[in-house]
Amino acid sequence: AILKALELGTSQPELRAQLWENAEYFHAQLRGLGIDTGASTTYVMPLVIGDRERMYRLGHELRRRGLWVAPVDYPAVPQDRICFRACVTAKHTRADLDEALNILADTLVPAALQHA
Repeated sequence: AILKALELGTSQPELRAQLWENAEYFHAQLRGLGIDTGASTTYVMPLVIGDRERMYRLGHELRRRGLWVAPVDYPAVPQDRICFRACVTAKHTRADLDEALNILADTLVPAALQHA
């Protein structure tokens, strides 16, 4: 699988370009929502929650709404950086990304305001 990914990356530069376009768009939209993505500049990005209980509660709600993001808990990250890890791909459409952003806006943004 790794060799195939490397082959596609060199033989189909449009996929690589689309991947970075999607990543930059998703990052910009997350920042616009006030969602902390740490220092990430790649297509794999943390969505920092900072609290284990809130992360698991919000993760349940995100899955219920049809969005799966990987939980990353202590000790993999410091306790104040507990997060979800989101990953965009070249195959995500703008509609896919916007749907995910709408779910995140409806779920994470109100939770952050309640926690503040």
